[in-house]
Amino acid sequence: MRVRAGWLSAALLVAAVAPASAQQWLLLDGIADGETWATDSASLQLSRDGGHPAPAGRVQLFAGVDARRVQIIFMGEIEGGKGSSEGTTEVGYDQLIVRFLPSPLLVVDVGKFPSPLGAFANRRLSTINPLIGAPDGYPVQYPWGAEVSGTTAHFDYRAAVVSLPATHEDYVPDPSPTARPVLGGGFTPVPELRLGASVTWGPYLNRDLAPVLPPGADWKSYSQRIVAFDTRISRGYFEFHGELALSRYDVPAQATPVDGVAYYAEVKETWTPRFFTAIRVERNDYPFISPVDASQWIAQTVNGYNTEIGVGVRAGAGTIVKVSYRRLWWNVDPALQPAPPGGYAFAIQLSLHFDAKAWVERKH
Repeated sequence: MRVRAGWLSAALLVAAVAPASAQQWLLLDGIADGETWATDSASLQLSRDGGHPAPAGRVQLFAGVDARRVQIIFMGEIEGGKGSSEGTTEVGYDQLIVRFLPSPLLVVDVGKFPSPLGAFANRRLSTINPLIGAPDGYPVQYPWGAEVSGTTAHFDYRAAVVSLPATHEDYVPDPSPTARPVLGGGFTPVPELRLGASVTWGPYLNRDLAPVLPPGADWKSYSQRIVAFDTRISRGYFEFHGELALSRYDVPAQATPVDGVAYYAEVKETWTPRFFTAIRVERNDYPFISPVDASQWIAQTVNGYNTEIGVGVRAGAGTIVKVSYRRLWWNVDPALQPAPPGGYAFAIQLSLHFDAKAWVERKH
């Protein structure tokens, strides 16, 4: 149903606007990615296809309608190949937004959109991300919700209510949807520098955990709190991005919460108009939380480090070729020994940005 609903929305959106090819209120373009992966066979986070060389492909379609102060924005995706993140073919949609724009100081989004916590979601697409991977501590999520945001020459803000917490599926139980706030803002004193912060709090468990909760406990009474900071610095052809997130989790059957910290630093240098290099160094000391029974829960931080280094070439207009190598290792509490396997990932990625609107216009 989720797949059919997503592509039905896209079909209706395109059908509604395609005949008016001369109008400028239609956005219809996409990104096609082709990848080849060679990874460690045992790594829980990095392995693809059991360590065998494996291809992957992805097509993302962006559609939008701009009707004066109202916009409709859609992003659908099809991904497949043994080297894909799930190893199978998946079709779905990540964004479906109705946006109201009374002024730059007040933008209202209602629908499904990237989580407003942190800053990496704004650079998640392959044509913007200077590397191929993503920070382990900053998985991009697409909750349902409503958001109010605005910007001036030096300040920006956002306030949202979303359906999902900012959690990592490898470390905590899958969450049940429930309303939770996200607040954020930024200060840009000069174009080369931005300082930002965001915060969220609320339930992070799910309703199916009732049998392993202490007697009389409600899953919504266990909260997650995250305070995140981000910065961007650019000068000439040099770019720096960094983020820091401090988290705290209430854990069933434990009197004291467990704290986590995650951060990364990313540097990109463009040496010529076509050639650039990048490196991202990350630490993710994330709480691993899992039930044993109603009287005992595992709650330990899993301290992981990883580094990704890569080079990229702009082969043509809208075409980028990237090669990267990523290494992951762990330093965990003795209670969690033996440590999970670390591992490596070598990847080649070809990204092509295409103008689907031009295809539609040629047919009309």
